[in-house]
Amino acid sequence: MATNKTSRSHDSVPVIISAAQFTERVDSQSFEALSPADITAKAACAAIDNAVPGACGAALVAAIDTLMAVRTFEDSAPVFASPFGRSNNMPASIARRLGLSADHLIWGASGGDTPQQLVAEACQRIELGQSQAVIVCGGEAIATARYLAKQGTPADWSETLDAPVDDRGADFSMLSPQELAHGLTTPSLFHGLIENARRAAQGWSMNDWQREMGELMASLCKVASRNPYSAAEQPVWSADDIVTPSSSNRMIAHPFTQRLMAKDRVNQSAAVVIVSEALANKLEVPAEQRIYLRGHGAASEPPVIERADIGSAPSAGCALKAALLSANVSLADIDLFDFYSCFPVAVFNAISVIGMAATDPRGLTLTGGLPYFGGPGNNYSLHAIAEAVTRLQGRGGHVLVAANGGFLSKYAVGVYSTEPPTEPQQGFADLDNGSGYNPDRVKVAAAPEGSGRIETYTVDYHKDGSAKKAIIIGVLEETGERFIACTGRGDSDTAQTIATTDAIGVRVHVTSDEQQGLFTIGSE
Repeated sequence: MATNKTSRSHDSVPVIISAAQFTERVDSQSFEALSPADITAKAACAAIDNAVPGACGAALVAAIDTLMAVRTFEDSAPVFASPFGRSNNMPASIARRLGLSADHLIWGASGGDTPQQLVAEACQRIELGQSQAVIVCGGEAIATARYLAKQGTPADWSETLDAPVDDRGADFSMLSPQELAHGLTTPSLFHGLIENARRAAQGWSMNDWQREMGELMASLCKVASRNPYSAAEQPVWSADDIVTPSSSNRMIAHPFTQRLMAKDRVNQSAAVVIVSEALANKLEVPAEQRIYLRGHGAASEPPVIERADIGSAPSAGCALKAALLSANVSLADIDLFDFYSCFPVAVFNAISVIGMAATDPRGLTLTGGLPYFGGPGNNYSLHAIAEAVTRLQGRGGHVLVAANGGFLSKYAVGVYSTEPPTEPQQGFADLDNGSGYNPDRVKVAAAPEGSGRIETYTVDYHKDGSAKKAIIIGVLEETGERFIACTGRGDSDTAQTIATTDAIGVRVHVTSDEQQGLFTIGSE
């Protein structure tokens, strides 16, 4: 029989009783070419099966009244659309595969912070009596879609289901029209601007910063090489292997090679089951299997070009501190961590604010990180949460999972523990911005003209490694206004110069056409 914990916590306290992950590799003998709904259902089914044995399993299925699905990349932006169709209602498609008759179907907004936000919301719903059992799940089949398209193999993943759903939609609030007008459409370009700005603020040379990036990411790579759920069999790459351009590791956006970036061509899914303490008692869930979300924090930033300090996103630190405070624990109490690692700057930005070193012996990842374990769209951090749950079960302690959305745009943090919350009702009062962070915005010149100096920059590359386009953010000398500009069509010479120069502080001349700011090096 399970230990009754009602003496320590209220019956409505939420408790995570199970987690599961699933990975399908296209080179595996068991490859089934699963759709996004199919692959997500695999992890969700395993999480339910792992939760309770025998007859209690049927009771759990009957009790699940809420299914929350993390939004796929395909449903987040048109550029990720698959040629094989999609479900018009992903939560309903997953529920149908699981045989659930959930009253509440929730389709999360886009962003890598979503898994943590949904888990916190699930806990809130249980505390408020709006749900008694919730499954949070998500998955991607991007590798399969690319593989089938390349092979010319037909598939039909389209589904049309008529079921009520709370569809939160894609989140475009992290983008500004000016950024889009200048070709800032990919995470690598945005993070390139942020990474170079941070390097400059730290006073590092490009060579020294490459070494720092390489050593950080090599430590993550080792973890991924041992993880059976990694998207592919992961070699152990050295720091030099990761940062040095080659035919198998081309430059994508300055200063990133391919191995410094999240790997989105994956087939991965994860799920967690959250119930009330009362239901856990009824299902006879063992005490050592019960994991609690003790603390949660979240905060967000303006669009990149409007941030006062482009190389820093204080929202991460605010969310981290808020989560630790609400969990009533200190950084020293945390046994394990998983920091979102889509690019090196995402890790550096977070750990620096709370005083952690990249070489902290507790480690910075549970999975191996997005470039090496895999970056399954918006769902990566649900894998980190699943790892946190399974590692805590039976051993005790505290684990911190930090999830990033957009371009250091949104941050959500959870502290997971075998110990129930110190108060019967944890609250999760403000899931969107529990830290109270409210940053100022910098005004950006609409049609910049004149001389200016570069604050930060990035370069988009052709597949052959040559520079295609440079994008800069700077300050106009005459007015002090911030501006954004890019190289003109066909001006590969300027782009190549920016790519091979530490361009921070370089003087440029800026003009504007109807849509963009354009720059050349020097002044006129």
